[in-house]
This record gives sequence, C-alpha cells and structure tokens, in this order.
Amino acid sequence: MKLRIIVNPDLCFGAAACVTVSPSHFRMNEKNKAEVLENNEDVRAGNPIYDRIIEADDAKKEELLMAARSCPIAAISIWDVESGNRLYP
Repeated sequence: MKLRIIVNPDLCFGAAACVTVSPSHFRMNEKNKAEVLENNEDVRAGNPIYDRIIEADDAKKEELLMAARSCPIAAISIWDVESGNRLYP
C-alpha cells in the first residue's frame, strides 16, 4: 500500500519521539523539525522533506502509525493514498 506521511513543521517542536520509534523513517533536521525519510534514504538535496509518499507493508504501516501517535502534539498525519482515508490523527 502507499502511505502519505506529512509532518507539519509549524507544529513540530522537536520532541523527536517519532525518530525514537521509527529512525528509518524520521530524523531531525538542522531546524529541529522532524523530516520524513524513506528507508533511511536522504534524497532531499538540502531541502527539508515534510511530505512523502512511500510503499508500506503492514509492519511498516504499524510502525509509522506508532511514530505518529508518539508525537505529543499530533504534528504527523498518515494517509492511505489509494483510498484517500486519513489513518492518523
């Protein structure tokens, strides 16, 4: 399935809980904002990535949902691209 992961940089204050839960999909940038990675890949070429569509199996989907739920201010949203449904929050 394809999931769209969005980090709202205006809400993110750098708690880094998402990085702790899913370090292969999130990292903190130089502005102390969470960015979205795809399997540890850094393809940003210097530009922050706050929105990304990735392929996910059930295990990866659950890990990403757990990471989003760990954010104390719900700065991360997860969408099912194929159905258009918001999975979190």
